[in-house]
Amino acid sequence: MGSAFRMRGASCAAGLVLLAAVFTGACGAAEPRRPDILVVVISSLRADHSSAYGHARATTPALEALASEGTLYEMAITPTPWGPAAHASMLSGRYVSEHGVTFGNPVLAESLDTLAEHLKAEGYATMAVVTDTALSPQTGFAQGFDEFVEIRPEESGSPDDGAAAAEEALLERARKHAEGDRPLFAYVVLKNPALPWNPPEEYGERFLAQPVVRPELDRLSQLWIPFARQYTMGLITVPPGDLETLASLYDGEIAYADYRLGRILEGLDTGGRGGNLAVFVTSDGGEDLGEHGLIADPSSLFDTIVRVPLVAKWPGRIDAGRRVREQVATIDLPAAVLSIARRDPADTAPAGDLFRSRPVAICEAPHDPDAIRYFRSLRPEEDPSLFERNLLAVRTPDHKFVVTSRGTAALFDLTSDPKERVSVLEADTEKAAELNAHLGIWAAGLREAAPAASR
Repeated sequence: MGSAFRMRGASCAAGLVLLAAVFTGACGAAEPRRPDILVVVISSLRADHSSAYGHARATTPALEALASEGTLYEMAITPTPWGPAAHASMLSGRYVSEHGVTFGNPVLAESLDTLAEHLKAEGYATMAVVTDTALSPQTGFAQGFDEFVEIRPEESGSPDDGAAAAEEALLERARKHAEGDRPLFAYVVLKNPALPWNPPEEYGERFLAQPVVRPELDRLSQLWIPFARQYTMGLITVPPGDLETLASLYDGEIAYADYRLGRILEGLDTGGRGGNLAVFVTSDGGEDLGEHGLIADPSSLFDTIVRVPLVAKWPGRIDAGRRVREQVATIDLPAAVLSIARRDPADTAPAGDLFRSRPVAICEAPHDPDAIRYFRSLRPEEDPSLFERNLLAVRTPDHKFVVTSRGTAALFDLTSDPKERVSVLEADTEKAAELNAHLGIWAAGLREAAPAASR
């Protein structure tokens, strides 16, 4: 598995079709061709655990290398931290309140126009390779893709959540596409490093602060959603040492996903002729690692799970080594990709900022009905209403205002309290009112919600 299909040193005159030509077009002085586009989404990757964003552990050297050749956005915000809903936003350019993909309705409506559909209409060959079983033709996420490859690692017992299989599938199909005359759009989803945190052995032990006996390491690496829900609901406690080990395993998962990212980019290496490939790498949301009493809980809106990495590379068109401090949002991914696809191929001028600055970013977090049912099954005598609420937040570079469907609210000063430990709502009601007004403006501008779909 994981063959990179790399070929070097052959000449155009030999008439051989090289993988190096997959993302470049024919040899010789062909007419300018529209760029091929690769989007890689590493699920559950929070920005502050990427070494490209300053994390002390070397978790993402491949992403760092990509950033050195492209532009890194320091403050990229996901519109929602739950995977399927975030993918729906990145494919449709719509908020949860518009596309309607929630825990209770995890299906992308056919009425929505997706990025893949737009690119197909523009003449692109479209392909998706995903390792997240929540994204499938049955749930509407294959719309617009000529080929939709589902990797189901849980069926084969793969220890790497399918990242190796995804790499192999992508490169194999990219090689076959080399003979085509259409530009290619590939959307790749690597489920690592989502819970459970069980990276291959080398990565599982790489970041441990101190040795952990194998039985204990195996136990922690197999913890799954029921454990996370029990922790979030206060039904169990986790010793600090175990939380530290879980964070190390999480970093190991990140490093392994980054390794696969590096192999994908290497496998698509054009041997010096790669000036026509645009690459985007981001995430659907982060993971809590015990902060705020949460573990892997997508129903909050703390920066631990809404701030994600975002790196874009397009040689000669996107500035290399640039870091953008302004706040941006991954909901603008379709607009960024389409601006590249619709560009005149003969135009070699810099592309400028593909992601517009968003001084005000909106995030949504609907609650998970299954979590409430699970709580009631364990503690039928207790009231789970604390968790039965939807969240809405407005984030600026220095503040975040969060309101719930139960009428509660919180205000965080991100400058003095970046970890969002203490609400300053009562001390700064004027700022809260200002941000609340932004929520009203946003709500008034929402497009009509898509009709609820069903499997």
